[in-house]
Amino acid sequence: MPTIQPPTVSKTLLDEINRAIGMHNFITATVPDKFSADTDQKLLVSAIFSLTLEHHGAILHLLQAGRFDGSALALVRPLIDGAYRAHWIYSCAKPDIIARIKNGENVYPGLINMAEEIEKKVDADGMFVSIRPYINALHGYTHGGLEQLARRFDATGTAIKPNYADGEKLEAVKATTAHLTALAMAYSQIVSAGPPDKEPQSRKISDHYVSQYPPPAQTL
Repeated sequence: MPTIQPPTVSKTLLDEINRAIGMHNFITATVPDKFSADTDQKLLVSAIFSLTLEHHGAILHLLQAGRFDGSALALVRPLIDGAYRAHWIYSCAKPDIIARIKNGENVYPGLINMAEEIEKKVDADGMFVSIRPYINALHGYTHGGLEQLARRFDATGTAIKPNYADGEKLEAVKATTAHLTALAMAYSQIVSAGPPDKEPQSRKISDHYVSQYPPPAQTL
């Protein structure tokens, strides 16, 4: 019986995945491992953070394997949507809305509306609203739209073979890692017993992210 070899994963992509794995592991080791679920806000944000962390690990694992690219990209929107929900609960949602969410009601205002409300509360330099041009594509990747279907054939269009470009996979790794990092910082502050601005773990996570993903140098 012939052995089916997995597709070759480029060194560029593997390097980016490994950098993201390092950030993922640092976050896991740094965020508080215990918390007091004394408010519905903490309970919900903690649960969403746990799920977001799992989605991120799954995306990296699937891309690293080289044969599950479509499934990896399908998880990008759920990760981002979950992260935005957690930030919105933390920064924007009123107590009665939080209670309704805990009771199972879907009262989230939608991705872009959450992004705009979060930006008004958090100095994120446009990070959250930057998702606007990509919402439809993210939706397509998650729900089997043309973003996925058009990539199920080889370059000639004559064979059924997943065909995803490195560029889109690299962007997925970078974007999901950035959103996980931002949520990990917020989570650390939420579950802290002291004032959020004096919570040390979020600063450690931020500093480590900047060391691994230095911002581009500004030109004069």
